[in-house]
Amino acid sequence: MNVHAAAAVTNARWEVTRLRRSRRVWLLLIPVVAGPVGSTIADLYLRVPSVGTAEVLGLLITAGLAALVVLDLTALAVGEDLALRTHYITFALPQPRGSALLGRLGVVVGGSLATYGAGAVLVLGLAGALVVATPSAPTPILVPSHLAFGLLGLLGFLGGVTAAAGVVTRSASQALVAGILAGVVTIGLGSWLLLERMLTPWFPVGLALAGIVGFGWCLAQYTRIDG
Repeated sequence: MNVHAAAAVTNARWEVTRLRRSRRVWLLLIPVVAGPVGSTIADLYLRVPSVGTAEVLGLLITAGLAALVVLDLTALAVGEDLALRTHYITFALPQPRGSALLGRLGVVVGGSLATYGAGAVLVLGLAGALVVATPSAPTPILVPSHLAFGLLGLLGFLGGVTAAAGVVTRSASQALVAGILAGVVTIGLGSWLLLERMLTPWFPVGLALAGIVGFGWCLAQYTRIDG
């Protein structure tokens, strides 16, 4: 194992330890637990008329919770170290900075996306079990399977924006605010495209690509920080 892979693996383990010690690891359970629970309550209380509509509603609830988790954990993984660990920007580290950060981001971003995926699977199953399909039920505004994958692109985008903002501001709180603002603007744009019937699969694909660019830029800049 070369030095970059070793640094990534070591810091991934450290991030898991830090999440466990700080009790932030419980945040990863929010999408997979609160998402299906919220979806179930909505299905029963609102008496959703179709399975497709229930699936869309549940996916939006789960993704909204997952967005809060990925924003929070990504901002802390990048901004907290830069704000509190001054030796990262003062002294040379015994490991590559970019690989070290990649290991930590892999845990928080990958974990957030994984729990969203698990929550989405549960939501789809619960919708089919709880909602009785009726022939006169309206067609859902979005195809649930398309929405499920599209929301993954949105979550990746939010993580990339937050990571990039963390390097720029060197502050977890400011990175979190930047990620929230990016999410508000993106959701507003997506809603407008949907109303104008111009929303295509290229929109979430573009968001995912932008998120990858954000992560790449964050890692590249992280290695050049000189204080």
